[in-house]
Amino acid sequence: MKLRILNFAIRRPRVYFVSVMLTIILCYGIGSGSYYLYLHEKLEVYSNSILSRSDSLIKQVQLIDGLRDEFSVYSPCSEQYLHELRKRLWPYPLIKDIAYVRDQLVVCSALWGKLSTPLSLNLYRNKVNRGSYIWVFDALIEENIIADVLYTNNFAITVSPFAFQRFWQEAEKMNFSAIVGDYNHKNHFFNIGNNTKLLEAIEHHQAHRLNYIITRSCSSIEDICVITGAEFPILFNNNIYILALLISVSIIIGFLNSALYISITEKNQSLLSRFEDAILKEKFHFVYQPIYNVEARSVIGAEALIRWNDHHMGNIGPDIFIPLAEKNGLINKVSLYVVEHALAEFAPILHRYNITLSINVNCSDICNDVFRAKLFTILEREKIPGNLIMLEITERQNANIEEIKKAMILYKDSGIQFALDDFGTGYSNLNWLSLLDVEEIKIDKSLIDCISTEFSVNPILTGLIGMLNNMPNLVVFEGVETETQYRFLLENVPDCCAQGWYFSKPMKFEEISALLIC
Repeated sequence: MKLRILNFAIRRPRVYFVSVMLTIILCYGIGSGSYYLYLHEKLEVYSNSILSRSDSLIKQVQLIDGLRDEFSVYSPCSEQYLHELRKRLWPYPLIKDIAYVRDQLVVCSALWGKLSTPLSLNLYRNKVNRGSYIWVFDALIEENIIADVLYTNNFAITVSPFAFQRFWQEAEKMNFSAIVGDYNHKNHFFNIGNNTKLLEAIEHHQAHRLNYIITRSCSSIEDICVITGAEFPILFNNNIYILALLISVSIIIGFLNSALYISITEKNQSLLSRFEDAILKEKFHFVYQPIYNVEARSVIGAEALIRWNDHHMGNIGPDIFIPLAEKNGLINKVSLYVVEHALAEFAPILHRYNITLSINVNCSDICNDVFRAKLFTILEREKIPGNLIMLEITERQNANIEEIKKAMILYKDSGIQFALDDFGTGYSNLNWLSLLDVEEIKIDKSLIDCISTEFSVNPILTGLIGMLNNMPNLVVFEGVETETQYRFLLENVPDCCAQGWYFSKPMKFEEISALLIC
């Protein structure tokens, strides 16, 4: 399987390149899409968690603020007053301190007790009025002590600095940012993360990032919304392991997909297109059937037979692809292919032995200047005498006899000989024999098949043999397969030649070379 895929890749490199690239893009898209959904879901959970914590914080602030009347019965900053503050503060983990305020100065608190020097609330990052309350964010309480404080005229509640601590940890781990504000986010209360300025700019359309994800969660009870954001990593944060896995999987899937695609398309490709591809890529080969002198049983020539072995459909016989070529105007290309390759392959035998090589051609080839020029060029290149070449002509379509006769003269000047093929069928008949000057007549196999073991020969064959014995042309019987047929020819036409499985099957070049040596 690995060798087959590699073979496909060598034959169709563009298909594999495109397939691998598309697979990489697809896998990257799927991976990025999956990671986007994962990141978006994480942001939503993160946003909802912050909103839930914000709701809880506001609820605890409201609960403590609702107890201010209980404190008012005591003298401000007295021991009883501070004791009540500490007692009420204990159950609320999100609240750090409760203090008494006068003229925006913290006079005393549950945590600090009575201060010798009141603390000012006028140094802060942001100040927001919400109803009867005032929120000051990042207020400087003491040196290195910053807190978020909600206060009215004489009452202040300090938020625990650990209220959003865990969200900071997650923000740093996932590179998240969050802003807690009112519904329209005109006022921002809490910032979480190291990149809240970018989030704020994108939120207010002051900046644009295509790879930045934003989620929004709003409370159904309080006027509060949480905006969270994170940058979507183009290359998975340049994680080399994820990238290596992505590319490796893409290459494997791409190779498998392209191999499957090539296999399916080649199997579904029409016979005609496969045939055209075989001509273009020279996928044909040749075998040679020896032609024997019947009486001497010696080889006097060989017929070149073109063969096609398709790597998916197997062996396809000439009885299928030759009519296909004729029907679709490709027969001339086939003839040129045979002349160029068969002559080049068989040339060593023609140089060594006094035999002829027969080649099947179409009548339209004989009249074609391109074919004639190609044939003469190959003969000259391979130094093959023209009298060793026998062109077997058959016309399965209408042909102009006069044009053929004129064209044959040009060939005969170079010594090339002609044979009338398939004689005795509707394709080659007495009319053709009387009009064309041919050196050889090839009797079709259908007449030889008439010879039975009892020698009850078809009267047509008997009359034909009587006529042929009185003609100077060389006669070759095709399709001789049995001893009976051979004996009949030996007794009735001893000067004839024959070919067929009785003498020899079609052979590869190496096999017929070995036969001639023997």
